[in-house]
Amino acid sequence: MVKRANLSPLDEVGWLAEQSNDFKEWAGQVARWKTFKKGQFIYHAGDRSDGLYGLASGSLQITFPLVAEEPVVIHRAEIGFWIGDAAELANLPRMVTLMAASQARLLHLPSSAVKILLANKPEQWRCFYELNTSNLHAAVAQLAEVLALTVRARVCRRLLALSNRDGFAAITQDDLARLLGVARPTLRRCLADLEVRGAIETNYRKLRVIDANILRVYKDEQ
Repeated sequence: MVKRANLSPLDEVGWLAEQSNDFKEWAGQVARWKTFKKGQFIYHAGDRSDGLYGLASGSLQITFPLVAEEPVVIHRAEIGFWIGDAAELANLPRMVTLMAASQARLLHLPSSAVKILLANKPEQWRCFYELNTSNLHAAVAQLAEVLALTVRARVCRRLLALSNRDGFAAITQDDLARLLGVARPTLRRCLADLEVRGAIETNYRKLRVIDANILRVYKDEQ
């Protein structure tokens, strides 16, 4: 008998939490936990798919290999986030590079297990299609933010999403600038403005939300 993996907290938050008990039971049988150090790559753009990954602790950074010398940071993932569905289901190389932004613990659903499941139970395609649609929705929403919202609004949204219960956001100012696609001086001016308003406190290595309600006032600013 294969020992069933403890899926917590991914059976309580995110895509896996929304699936049936049968699907969770399958995941528990085939999944394996993996731990990555800060700065360690999980996979690179162009790699062959080896399955899906769900984030249980820590944070992930996703980059896209554009034409510039420095890859474009397109997302900083939160607990409950899943990735790897597009390349796996389309049988195509990875489109993005995935790296641990801090020490991270991930649940891995191997490609071989996914293929066997879908061959034997094709109705389970719906589960993976739901994940794919959710990730597509997130990508489109981020594009809409870039096109429609001010830099201040986007900064407020990212700080609200990244801050923990104590208000600390596990991201440096340089990394936040790359994530938002803005120049560092632009970000520093925006952070200084929010600090004067009493919303946050800053230093180079730490950003802390002091008053989330102030950030919410500006998160939809156009």
